[in-house]
Amino acid sequence: MTSVEISMTFALVAVAITLIARARRPGRTDQERKQAHVTVTMMFTFWFSGILLGKIVLWTS
Repeated sequence: MTSVEISMTFALVAVAITLIARARRPGRTDQERKQAHVTVTMMFTFWFSGILLGKIVLWTS
């Protein structure tokens, strides 16, 4: 992985931890918790897809 990919990964993990921590605070509804978990799942899915697409483009060019 390049340094850019590594720094993007650290940033994504930091945001995910923040979202999950906010969702676990008292007073949050189940809907808010579910939205936070779906958001984190989508973030990692798009991150993985972007990295994979970038690697494919670099390999084929």
